[in-house]
Amino acid sequence: MKVGSTLRLKMRFVIASLLAVVLYIPAWAVQSDFPEDVTTFLLDRESCDHWRGEDGYDAERKADIDWSICASCTGTDEKLPLLKKKYRDNKSVIAKLNELEPQIEPKDKAKAKLFCSKTRKPSWSED
Repeated sequence: MKVGSTLRLKMRFVIASLLAVVLYIPAWAVQSDFPEDVTTFLLDRESCDHWRGEDGYDAERKADIDWSICASCTGTDEKLPLLKKKYRDNKSVIAKLNELEPQIEPKDKAKAKLFCSKTRKPSWSED
C-alpha cells in the first residue's frame, strides 16, 4: 500500500509541476516564428514589466525589486528600436514589439547606472 500511495503522490507532483510550467509560459514565448533574439528580448522585457508592477511593501522587498528591475530592464529601451529595424519586414514580430512601451528606463542614464550599482543581488537569485 505504501508504494502505491507514494507513486500516486509523485504522479500528482509531476502533473502539478507540468501544469504550472504550461500555465506560466506566455503564449508568445512558445511560438516558433519569433527569432531567438526577439524571444530573449521579450522574456527579459516580460520580467522587467513584472518587476515594475511589484509592490515594495518593506525594505527587503523593495531592494529585491530594485535589483530585479536593474537586472531585467537595463538596455531594453535601446534594444527595442534595433529589433524593430532588424525585423521591419516580419509582421508578427513588429506587431508584438509594437505592444511594448518604447521608453521605460530613466532618461538620465548616469543616474540610473549609479542607482543600479548600489543595488544588491537577492539571495534567491540564480544569476
